[in-house]
Amino acid sequence: LEGMFPKDPNSDNQVLIYRKVLFGGCGGIMAGLITYPNDTIRRMLQLQGSRGTTDVYEGYWDCVKKTYARYGFQRFYHGVTVNIIRMAPNTAIQFGSYEILKQLTDKML
Repeated sequence: LEGMFPKDPNSDNQVLIYRKVLFGGCGGIMAGLITYPNDTIRRMLQLQGSRGTTDVYEGYWDCVKKTYARYGFQRFYHGVTVNIIRMAPNTAIQFGSYEILKQLTDKML
């Protein structure tokens, strides 16, 4: 992304804030994609034996093995779209807010 959106030293700070927001959103998407399978396994372990589920797991890796054998790789990403829709704006706002507050406090000092 640095190559696509290079930092322009002659531009005002507003452009840099938009850049941070964009990078934050992309970071949120990547973080969501990387950590979502772990979230899926965690939820499956928490819900075992409840609400009529019959699956019982002996631990984390047992759950991973049984889930992959029964449902395949796509089960680990079931529902990821909603998570990405939540994560991208969340991290974009965090990065943008941080940059705005950082610039405001730099002016105060």
